[in-house]
Amino acid sequence: MSSYQYRCAVCGITWDEVTNRRQAEQERDRHRREAHDGGVPDGDGIRAQDSEPWPGRGLLLAGLLLMLFVVYSSWHGQ
Repeated sequence: MSSYQYRCAVCGITWDEVTNRRQAEQERDRHRREAHDGGVPDGDGIRAQDSEPWPGRGLLLAGLLLMLFVVYSSWHGQ
Protein backbone atom coordinates (compact mmCIF):
# COMPACT_ATOMS: atom_id res chain seq x y z
CA MET A 1 0.00 0.00 0.00
CA SER A 2 1.31 3.42 -0.89
CA SER A 3 1.13 6.67 0.96
CA TYR A 4 1.73 10.12 -0.49
CA GLN A 5 3.56 13.27 0.55
CA TYR A 6 3.43 16.76 -0.86
CA ARG A 7 6.71 18.70 -0.91
CA CYS A 8 7.27 22.36 -1.69
CA ALA A 9 10.91 22.80 -2.63
CA VAL A 10 10.66 26.60 -2.46
CA CYS A 11 9.50 26.56 1.16
CA GLY A 12 11.54 23.49 2.03
CA ILE A 13 8.54 21.80 3.61
CA THR A 14 7.36 18.20 3.27
CA TRP A 15 3.89 17.45 4.58
CA ASP A 16 3.01 14.36 6.57
CA GLU A 17 2.15 11.19 4.70
CA VAL A 18 -1.48 10.73 3.71
CA THR A 19 -3.23 7.57 2.57
CA ASN A 20 -4.32 8.63 -0.89
CA ARG A 21 -3.16 10.91 -3.65
CA ARG A 22 -6.29 13.08 -3.50
CA GLN A 23 -5.46 14.12 0.09
CA ALA A 24 -1.96 15.12 -0.99
CA GLU A 25 -3.39 17.10 -3.90
CA GLN A 26 -5.70 18.95 -1.49
CA GLU A 27 -2.73 19.84 0.73
CA ARG A 28 -0.81 21.00 -2.34
CA ASP A 29 -3.68 23.13 -3.59
CA ARG A 30 -4.21 24.74 -0.18
CA HIS A 31 -0.52 25.51 0.20
CA ARG A 32 -0.30 27.01 -3.29
CA ARG A 33 -3.27 29.29 -2.55
CA GLU A 34 -2.06 30.37 0.89
CA ALA A 35 1.70 30.66 0.36
CA HIS A 36 2.11 31.30 -3.36
CA ASP A 37 -1.06 33.18 -4.35
CA GLY A 38 -2.21 30.17 -6.36
CA GLY A 39 1.04 29.90 -8.31
CA VAL A 40 2.95 26.69 -8.88
CA PRO A 41 6.31 26.86 -7.12
CA ASP A 42 9.30 25.39 -8.94
CA GLY A 43 10.13 21.94 -7.67
CA ASP A 44 6.93 21.17 -5.82
CA GLY A 45 5.43 17.76 -6.22
CA ILE A 46 3.71 14.76 -4.77
CA ARG A 47 5.68 11.62 -4.22
CA ALA A 48 4.43 8.12 -3.53
CA GLN A 49 5.99 6.27 -0.64
CA ASP A 50 5.76 2.50 -0.49
CA SER A 51 4.94 1.86 3.13
CA GLU A 52 5.40 -1.85 2.58
CA PRO A 53 8.21 -2.36 0.08
CA TRP A 54 7.61 -5.15 -2.35
CA PRO A 55 9.66 -8.04 -0.99
CA GLY A 56 9.34 -9.89 -4.24
CA ARG A 57 12.45 -8.89 -6.19
CA GLY A 58 14.85 -11.15 -4.36
CA LEU A 59 12.17 -13.75 -3.78
CA LEU A 60 11.11 -13.62 -7.41
CA LEU A 61 14.70 -14.05 -8.57
CA ALA A 62 15.25 -16.99 -6.21
CA GLY A 63 11.99 -18.61 -7.40
CA LEU A 64 12.92 -18.09 -11.04
CA LEU A 65 16.33 -19.64 -10.52
CA LEU A 66 14.77 -22.58 -8.68
CA MET A 67 12.25 -23.08 -11.47
CA LEU A 68 15.00 -22.97 -14.11
CA PHE A 69 16.98 -25.52 -12.11
CA VAL A 70 13.95 -27.85 -11.85
CA VAL A 71 13.18 -27.51 -15.57
CA TYR A 72 16.83 -28.07 -16.48
CA SER A 73 17.10 -31.07 -14.16
CA SER A 74 13.94 -32.71 -15.48
CA TRP A 75 14.89 -32.05 -19.09
CA HIS A 76 18.48 -33.19 -18.64
CA GLY A 77 17.47 -36.28 -16.65
CA GLN A 78 15.46 -37.81 -19.50
